[in-house]
Formats: sequence, C-alpha cells, structure tokens
Amino acid sequence: MDRTGFMSGQRIGLRGASGQNGPTRETVARAVIFPSANEMSTASPSDPRLRAFVREIEQVVARGAANRAIIREVSKATKELCREDSWLEERYRVGEPDRYTRHVLHKDAHRRFIVLALVWQPGQVTPIHDHSCWGVMGLVTNTLEEHCYQRLDDGARPDYSELEEVRGVEICQGGVSYLLPPYEEIHWIGNTSEQPTISLHVYGRDLDQVNVFDPVTGRVTPMQVRQDDPGADDQPFVI
Repeated sequence: MDRTGFMSGQRIGLRGASGQNGPTRETVARAVIFPSANEMSTASPSDPRLRAFVREIEQVVARGAANRAIIREVSKATKELCREDSWLEERYRVGEPDRYTRHVLHKDAHRRFIVLALVWQPGQVTPIHDHSCWGVMGLVTNTLEEHCYQRLDDGARPDYSELEEVRGVEICQGGVSYLLPPYEEIHWIGNTSEQPTISLHVYGRDLDQVNVFDPVTGRVTPMQVRQDDPGADDQPFVI
C-alpha cells in the first residue's frame, strides 16, 4: 500500500535532506509558466463519462465529508476514469514545447472544486509548491514523477521553510496520487520520460495562489495562479 491506497506505480530513488531536495535551479526555471489565453479556456464537459465524473464529485463534496473521505471517493472515481483516455477531447491534449499546459475542464459553480487536464512534454516539471486544499491527480497517459516533502520548521515564518523529502514515486497510466493539507500537500511533479504525458487534476478550490519553496535557501514565495485573465501572461503560473 502506498500513500494513496490507489496508486499503481514504482518507487524511484529518494533524495533526503542531506542530498538534493528537489529539481535543480535550471529545472525550476523551466517549470515556471506564463500562460496564454488559449491555455485557459473553460468548457462544460461534453463526454458523458466526464459529466458523470463531475456529478460524482459534486455528490461527494455536497455531503460535507472530511477531506480524507473526499480524497478517498474522488481517488476511486479518478482511477476509474483514467483506466483509458477516449473521454478526453483532442483539444485538451494540446501542449506547448516550452511549458506544461493547463486545460480547465470544469469549474464548480459553487467554487468547491476545479477539474483540469495538464499536458506535459518531456522534461517539463513544476517547482516545489503547495496548494492549501485537498487534491487528486490521475494519470491519463504515460507517467509522471512526483516527489513529496514535509516541513521540519513550525511554519511561523511565512517567507521561510525547512523541507525534507519523504518519498519519490513514478505514477503510471491509471495511477492516482493525492494532496491532503496541512502535512501532505508539498511536492513537485514532472515528466521525466521521453514521451508526452497527460494528467487529470481535481482540486478542492478554484486555485488563485500557491506557495513556491526553494529548498536551498528556504525561501517561500507566494505565487499567483492566473487562469482567467488573458492579460496575466507576465505572471508566473504553477499548479
């Protein structure tokens, strides 16, 4: 049993506090996204399987369950949807050569969750970041690498952190991973394979800001997440 209870993937080498804690500075530089308007289009799900998936999430969050229970149910639904990929339209499979691409599939009318498809070209990764909400990720095609961290400090300084890497996994097609604040929500993910990857993400809020962590200096930087503003292409953008 792994951290999700649902993930199908193999464990890869870990880098602890005494080694390299995360992607290199060169890798992080590639990870910052400057989105264009066409990457931020939103549409109601057209495929009946995706519509059923959204309805199931609506029912789960409407029950007012604890975050861990929500993650359990959403993970099961995500794993089932990601067993194959014919439900995802071609327009949501388009990526960019110099940045991973976010396609918004659904925004809950009550702002309780958001569903996205992310397209990753080989070598595209995120910086280390948090989310301040529950989240579930499923692999639609290929694989992604995920490295997870815990804070060693007490969080008293908003601009500083001490991180330790606690696990690294390769998540394969059909596999699922999760985020659960406050202790299981800091990670970096990326496509370290030689083929494009598509992943499905469900977050427990309409993300507008995350924190990005520098494991070398300890600096914590708030970063705005811009999804709807076509004029936001001069602002960094991460998942």
